[in-house]
Amino acid sequence: MPNPQKQCTTSFHQRLGLVAVGAVTVWTVTACSTGATDASKDANPSASQAPKVLKLGQPSSPQEITKYKKTGKFVITPTKVVEGKPKDLDELKEPDKYAGKKVVWVYVHAKHVGGDAVKEAMVMSDVGVETATGPGTNFILIGALSSTPKDCGLFNGVKELGTEDVWKKGEERDVCDPYLVPAEAKVDKVTYSQGFYTEPLKWSVK
Repeated sequence: MPNPQKQCTTSFHQRLGLVAVGAVTVWTVTACSTGATDASKDANPSASQAPKVLKLGQPSSPQEITKYKKTGKFVITPTKVVEGKPKDLDELKEPDKYAGKKVVWVYVHAKHVGGDAVKEAMVMSDVGVETATGPGTNFILIGALSSTPKDCGLFNGVKELGTEDVWKKGEERDVCDPYLVPAEAKVDKVTYSQGFYTEPLKWSVK
C-alpha cells in the first residue's frame, strides 16, 4: 500500500519556477493530508456531528497534524478570501485546461498550541472552499502566479526557502494557498476536514 505521507509531501527545494502541476479535488487532498492522524479521527464515528458554521476570524478547536511521525496540535483560523480573475491563469498558457475558471486565495492564521514540534507541517492540507455549485479544487503550483497577492504566505508561510521548516509550540504564521473555482462563482465557505466520519469545520464567507 503506498505511503500517503510520501505522496503528499512536497519539498521546498523543489518549488522553483512557475509550473501548474495540477488541480486536485479538496476531498482527494484531505484523504492523504495528515497520515495516521486521519485514522485516529475516523475511528470514532459516534462523535460525528454537524458543527455550527463559524465566521472568518473565529478559531477552530485544536486540530492534530502529523508529519514524520510527529504530531502537533494547531489552531486554524481562516481570515479572508481574495477572489482572482480568469485572466490570472493566462500566463500558464493552457487555455483549454483553465477555461471558465479563476483562482481564489484563502488566508489562514495557524498557531502551534501543543504536542510535538513538527517539521514541514502541512497546515493547509485539510483546508478547502465551497461555492454554491460545490467544492473548489486545491490548485497546486510550483512557484507563484504574477497575480499572487503580495501578502500571501505561500509554502506554509516559511520565512526562508531552503531552510529547515519546523513548527514549535507557540509559533504562529499567516499562510495562504490558491484554489480553483468556476469563474462566475463566489466562495461561500472555507472548510477544514476532520476526517471521513466527522463533518468538516466551516467558516462563512460574506
